[in-house]
Amino acid sequence: MAAHQEKTGLIKESLNELLHIAGHSINYRKIDHNIWGKNANGGVLAFPSAIILFSIIDCLGSVFIRDENIDIIIDGKNRKIKTTSQHIYILNSKYFNLELSQFDLNNIYINFRCTLTHNSLMPEGYYILSNDRNRIPFEIGITEEFDNRIYFLNLNSLYHVTKKAVELFISDLDCGVIKFEATELNKTIDQRSKRARPHPIPNQPGQSHIPMKKWIKKTEIKQNE
Repeated sequence: MAAHQEKTGLIKESLNELLHIAGHSINYRKIDHNIWGKNANGGVLAFPSAIILFSIIDCLGSVFIRDENIDIIIDGKNRKIKTTSQHIYILNSKYFNLELSQFDLNNIYINFRCTLTHNSLMPEGYYILSNDRNRIPFEIGITEEFDNRIYFLNLNSLYHVTKKAVELFISDLDCGVIKFEATELNKTIDQRSKRARPHPIPNQPGQSHIPMKKWIKKTEIKQNE
């Protein structure tokens, strides 16, 4: 991670880092019995892949909180992102074009995004698949036996639509379609920031340090005896 003077440079690099790791996780195969034991069945790193992709989706949605200029059509109505739980609405914007219902967006947020991230679990009726990229990211059906909705998250497809969304998002940042300085996210990060100006280190280009008055906690490096 490079040092950035502007938040837009940091957000672009971090999004590309997240995509890079998500791609590795999806292409990885669990075949080493020394690591995975009885789970060495050739499967992918499904949970981390999904968590990373939902993190990217959250990030994109957070940029448009209380933004009146983005069109997000849900159940035929133009909706706005007003709270953190509504970041998931970005899936119905031009960046993803998934056309999910309000009911399904809520279920995907609560039972995929939140339960994976906070509990490392999924409720019954929610499944992660690693199929080819031609499938849609979220397949939703109703069971014959119990008349319940069942959700399938297709990792490869979600990865590729998320990659395209990030590319379009970065393009919009670069050409000024997204005016990041005016976003609520930018204001929020500014409010949380601590004033600390890095000082360049002489004769070490690209490196800097922050002078400290005192340390509250500091790692003591022990020399080998």
